[in-house]
This record gives sequence, structure tokens and C-alpha cells, in this order.
Amino acid sequence: MKVEKPANPTIEVTPFLTQKTTLKLYRDVGKWQVITGEIRAEQSLSGKLIYSIVNTGAYLNKDSQAAFILPSSIMFDKTMKDRSRQEGDLEQLGKIEDGNVAELSFSINTLMSPEQLMEMLDSYDIAVTGMPVYAGELKDFDTPHTVGGGTDYYVPHLTLRPMSVFEENNRLTMWQLYFSAEDKGRMSEHIDYMMSDLKWMTSNIRYYGVDQDKQRLAYLQKEGVQVYGATVTGPVRELEKLKEQPEFREFRLGRIEVWNWEERQ
Repeated sequence: MKVEKPANPTIEVTPFLTQKTTLKLYRDVGKWQVITGEIRAEQSLSGKLIYSIVNTGAYLNKDSQAAFILPSSIMFDKTMKDRSRQEGDLEQLGKIEDGNVAELSFSINTLMSPEQLMEMLDSYDIAVTGMPVYAGELKDFDTPHTVGGGTDYYVPHLTLRPMSVFEENNRLTMWQLYFSAEDKGRMSEHIDYMMSDLKWMTSNIRYYGVDQDKQRLAYLQKEGVQVYGATVTGPVRELEKLKEQPEFREFRLGRIEVWNWEERQ
């Protein structure tokens, strides 16, 4: 999910000088931004940030959150890297008729640079909306995690998203919904904005998990940014083609919408 970025957000200030706001949450499905909930946040005069997320998912009894598996080489001996992959929701994707677009996430077997992953996806008529970043979880520091099948480790992660640019007065001046083909050569700009945001957040806001984010920041400053999956969107037949890549695994299907796509020439 992403949070809307209004140019002039509505902020309520209480008599106790607590700032409150409510923003829409959405997902990119094709060329539409589909509202899927809202986030309610308040910041006290002391700087403490409290927020809650209301997810108005379209389906009952379905976890629509993308879940990315850490590459096994992080947790185990590198020889486990080539074990058979899990294709997750690909069978369900194959039953969807033409004329629809969807959101899909997948993990990859090894860590790689964002530029490398963008290069692998360049031949597909899809848009990349985000990539999970490895920042030392379960290697340099412990963090809450879950394990599936004895070897699949899921951890909370940072996400590399297309950059947003703000003026000094915090007014939004530019933002991107998707990584474009041209971003292969300028990914460092998106990384710089992510690192800048993370540095500012961990230095200026008190929130749950800030200490772990400081550890993540230290790791990334030392080791650089590598990713282990992506969330993409596009026509269902084009998304199906991703199974051609042996490096991709654990496909997770998100929202599905009617056709709203302009094919890339």
C-alpha cells in the first residue's frame, strides 16, 4: 500500500497542540490508484508519532499484503539457493480472463541491485511500483519474523519506491507512481531520497520501530542498497510471463481491476 501525497494536507491541531491527519491508502493496479483504506496519524508536541491503519480490503478471509521471502543464502548455506521455487498464485492468475490488469509481487533467489532487477524486467509490459530492501535483518540485528516451510523467512522490510520531492516548507513538488524504463540509469536518485527520508525520520520522529530503523540505516550506509523482490502491475497475460524467469519465486496476487492500461510501444 501507499499513502496519498496531497499538496496541502488537512491537519487538525487540538487545544493540546497535537497534530492530527487522515490520509487515504491506495494500491497501484494498472494505471489506476485504487483506495484500499486510510491511515490516521497524530503527533504530540513532544514529537511522538502515533498512527493506525484501517485496511478496507476487498475480500474476506484473504491476506492481500505482499509477503517477500528473504533469499535463503542470507539464512543458510549458499548451496540451498537453487532449491525448487514456489509459484504461489500463478495458477490463479492463469484463470483470469484477458481484459484485466492486476497487482503482483514476487521474491527473488538472491540479493541484487535495483538496477539489475529493473534490467530483468525491462522486456515486460509492466510497471514496477516498489522493491523490498534488505537492510541487515536477522544477520546484523534481530527483528520480529515468521517462518514458513522451515526455510522461508519473512521480516518487516523497507521498501524502495519511486521518489517524491519536497520543498523546504514540506510542500510536495514532484512524485512518481512507477519506476520507468529510464530509471535504470538513475536509480541512485531514488535510493538517495529513500536514505534521506530514513535519516530524517529516525532523527526527528519518535515512533515504534525507530531503533531498528536506525540499525537498518547504519547497515545500508555501510553495505549499500540491495533488493530481493518487487511489486509490479500490468495486464494479466503479461504478468504471467514472469514465470519465465527462474530467479523469480513466491508470486503473490494482489488486487485485480478491469483493463486500464496503455501498452508500451
